Amino acid sequence: MWWYYRPDGAYKQCRCCCCRQRFHPSHKRFLPYPLLGENRNPNEIGNRLCSYSGVGNCPMLFLEHIVIFHAYDSMPQARYQRNNHRTYFGFHRTSPQFAVGIAEEGFRPSTHPPQLLGFGVYFARSFKGTERKARHQGALICAEIEMGNVLSITSDELNNVSNSDAWHQDFDTVYYYHREEDRDEFCVKDPRQILRWIIIMNDDRLRRYGLDRVFENTRCGCI
Repeated sequence: MWWYYRPDGAYKQCRCCCCRQRFHPSHKRFLPYPLLGENRNPNEIGNRLCSYSGVGNCPMLFLEHIVIFHAYDSMPQARYQRNNHRTYFGFHRTSPQFAVGIAEEGFRPSTHPPQLLGFGVYFARSFKGTERKARHQGALICAEIEMGNVLSITSDELNNVSNSDAWHQDFDTVYYYHREEDRDEFCVKDPRQILRWIIIMNDDRLRRYGLDRVFENTRCGCI
């Protein structure tokens, strides 16, 4: 049932198939927060961690695997390199209400200052990397992104892109190489670059039905 989890906002009128709202074609599914890797007990057979947990560069990089096994790894994928990554995984944190809106209508670019990397849609390199940046809490999003033509910058070049869309004329993405590698972040100018995503919810429905307590670990024969 966890694979088909729906938060409260996923039902406009009732829970029948006819009344559920239609989601954006890039939205793959919602998953409940207890399914994330930090709830996994590595001492139980059938419930072990991925052998690459905590070390990065896992070869099984697809959305479901990342959010279940590597959600809180500081670097679940190699650092972005122009010649190695046509697509890249990005991590975003927001509120449950905004997350349902994203599931329905897709991402919307930020267009009002202050914006460190200019105007667009922001992603971190990991969920851990969103903790100090996000303005809202309660929902996590992992997305696969078409990077396009990338402008790579370091801290001394931030003034060239901050609070501006001037870079949109020549580039699709700004990637900021932070002095601390796990704090890298990037901004895409066009939401159409966001190919697909999964939304992890930590909403009131989980607590109201006791699902945050009943599901003590992620042992499941189908995962």
